[in-house]
Amino acid sequence: MQKFIVELIGVFTQKDLPEDYEKFVEYKATMLNREVSETDKIAVLKVKDTTSYQILFLDDYNSMDEIDKEIDETLDGKIYNFNIRKILEGHLNG
Repeated sequence: MQKFIVELIGVFTQKDLPEDYEKFVEYKATMLNREVSETDKIAVLKVKDTTSYQILFLDDYNSMDEIDKEIDETLDGKIYNFNIRKILEGHLNG
């Protein structure tokens, strides 16, 4: 069975975050019981052909394997796009 396709909307800091995604970031931060700092890198992902979003605080991850595991377990999804994977890896390693 094929997984849902997960797309990257963008990687933002809190000050650059588009208003449309603020409530998703606030919700995820509340779930994780964490404060969002102005320097946190926040990845906004979308499940293709849905209105579902996933927020990732990139400093919580050490590798793409950890991100892949979360996306698989929480969304039954997968990042198939090589460029999206490279962008996220760049933010994890940079």
